[in-house]
Amino acid sequence: MKLELVVAADEERGIGKGGDLPWKLPGDMAFFRRLTTGDGDNAVIMGRKTWDSIPPRFRPLKKRRNIVLTRQDIDFGDGVISASSLDEALAAAEGGHRCFVIGGAEIYRLALAHPHVGVVHLTEVEGAFGCDTFLPAFPACFACVERGDRQEDDGTGYRFTRWAS
Repeated sequence: MKLELVVAADEERGIGKGGDLPWKLPGDMAFFRRLTTGDGDNAVIMGRKTWDSIPPRFRPLKKRRNIVLTRQDIDFGDGVISASSLDEALAAAEGGHRCFVIGGAEIYRLALAHPHVGVVHLTEVEGAFGCDTFLPAFPACFACVERGDRQEDDGTGYRFTRWAS
């Protein structure tokens, strides 16, 4: 199963600030939901901090197999799988159609170094937002294979891109 990363980053590769997203982009959130939900048999892999950043009313993410990477012994509730390694998370995702890594920075770093990483769905957000968490560099074998049209929400411009190895 190929790993696909889904991430939004500003011009400085910033992805988070104070444990949250530093922007409000409804169009990007709708894209994320459509992409990761698909036909309802996809998996999303995230770190515990990313899990914690999702408002409780949205957890677990509906119609997706939620897998949380953590070193701690935590019960995340019904329908959520806890994994202690990326390989364990991938094994838990087996049988689904697609497997998406949705954050945070440390989980992206692990995924970008993994032999099964194949695609990065990157929303390029215009501007710099004073982030304290950053997206690691892509491996040299990655290239942009698709670049969408510019969109804008509440004065912030962005575009969807797809990178592949």
